[in-house]
Amino acid sequence: MKKFFKNFLMFALMIALGVGVMVFLKKTKQPLVHQANEMTARPVELITVTKQAFEASVVAYGNVEPASTLQAKSQVNGKVSFVHPKLKVGGSIAEGEVVVEVDPEDYQTSLTQSQADLAAANSQLSQLNQEERNVRQALVVAEENLKVAQANLGNVRRQDEPVRKNTDYIQKNLNLARQNLQITQQNLALAKKEQARLQKLAQQRLIALSQAESQQQQVLQLEQQVVNQQQAIVQMEQQLSQQDQSEAKQDQSVLQQQQAILQQQQQVTELQGQLKTFESRRANINAQVKRVEQQVKGQKTNLGRTKITMPFSGRLSAVHVEVGSVVAVGTSLFEADNNQGVEIRAELPVQHLKSLLASFNGRHLDYSAANMAILMQTLNLKAKVRILGVDQQTEYLARVDRLAEAVDLVSRTIGVVVVVDHPYEKVAGQELPLLKGMYVEVILSAIQADAIVIPRKTVHQGRVYLMNAEQRLEIRSITIQNQEGDHVVIASGLQGGEQLIVNDLIPVIPNMPLRAVSQALANDKPLTLKSEGVQ
Repeated sequence: MKKFFKNFLMFALMIALGVGVMVFLKKTKQPLVHQANEMTARPVELITVTKQAFEASVVAYGNVEPASTLQAKSQVNGKVSFVHPKLKVGGSIAEGEVVVEVDPEDYQTSLTQSQADLAAANSQLSQLNQEERNVRQALVVAEENLKVAQANLGNVRRQDEPVRKNTDYIQKNLNLARQNLQITQQNLALAKKEQARLQKLAQQRLIALSQAESQQQQVLQLEQQVVNQQQAIVQMEQQLSQQDQSEAKQDQSVLQQQQAILQQQQQVTELQGQLKTFESRRANINAQVKRVEQQVKGQKTNLGRTKITMPFSGRLSAVHVEVGSVVAVGTSLFEADNNQGVEIRAELPVQHLKSLLASFNGRHLDYSAANMAILMQTLNLKAKVRILGVDQQTEYLARVDRLAEAVDLVSRTIGVVVVVDHPYEKVAGQELPLLKGMYVEVILSAIQADAIVIPRKTVHQGRVYLMNAEQRLEIRSITIQNQEGDHVVIASGLQGGEQLIVNDLIPVIPNMPLRAVSQALANDKPLTLKSEGVQ
């Protein structure tokens, strides 16, 4: 136990001694001195990145062709009666002059006949219109007569009513008179019997004679009364007969008025029927008029087609007709090129066309056929034409008219058609105008735009070298919008005011120190970036 305790104390003493030595050495230790080993700053040539005006330009080639060519063909049949004296290959004829004329006599005769037919058809139409007016007037009169006849019938019927009432009254009185006559005759018969009885009694002296005479007087009165009543009845019968005659006359008048109404109604119906036929008759005559008018129009057109006039001032490239030759519809007469303008279809690689459109990046453009004119105004491309193969430096101003409808499958180019107006005017000295078939150079330029343009040699596999504010190397990736010749247009990755390294660096170590030895702007003049097209 004592031995173990002794060893433990020795071990603890040794540990305490070691800790003390370490503390002493730490307190007495001198700090390390670092010696700087800095890389030497590399000298570099710099340019300051700025936005500047530039104009993209491309060169393409093509052949001169007339802006428009006339291939005159006959539109009528006949014998050629006139040919312009200058109708020869290479000759020039001014606009509006008659070039060829086909004998118009047959066409003039046909036109005269058609015009006569048209006049006859129009005369028939005028006659039909007059007939319709007459029928309408007659219908108005007939309708008025019908109304009058109907009114007269009403009047006759109103007059017939009192006549018939009077007849009924007379008939009633006649019946009463006949009844009274019958009663009186019965009374007379009784009175005669009483008279006979009284006479017998008076003869037998059974009564006074005055009674028999009084009875006889009464019989005489009754007989007189019978006679009077019979006379009255006869008068009434005569009146009734007259009334019957009046009623017959009234019935005759009513019948006559009814017949008149039927006649007027029939006339109105007939006139209305005639009016209905005018519509179909007029339609038939109008159709005839239109048909003849079309004939006249066609004959006039054919007569006008016998003269072929020059629609523009042109130069003749082919002639196929002469005086006395017989032509048919479709026969080729001559060919002429328009002197007012020529056009060149310049074949341009698609990539070069994109460089002309770089300033429109991000904008929507309508390339539809209906919008082509507006598109050309929007692009506002400029063009110049120069003749190749001759000792001549004359440049012709041109306008970009349109783009071709498709890309050439062999050369992978797209045609840009430019037009030079009035190419034969104001040609100086020994210079040549733009003649058909000439091989020319077309210089196309885009509108001037502001962008960052740097020398092509400063781009290293899509990257550029910059000196930052700490004068150290910064390697940055960029996006190139356009690359033409010795310059490139930057789409993104650079900003104005930054310091771009122009010379080569070997080795290239990010963040290495730099030292500027020269500095300038990227360019202080507008740049024209030009690329060559397909020859």
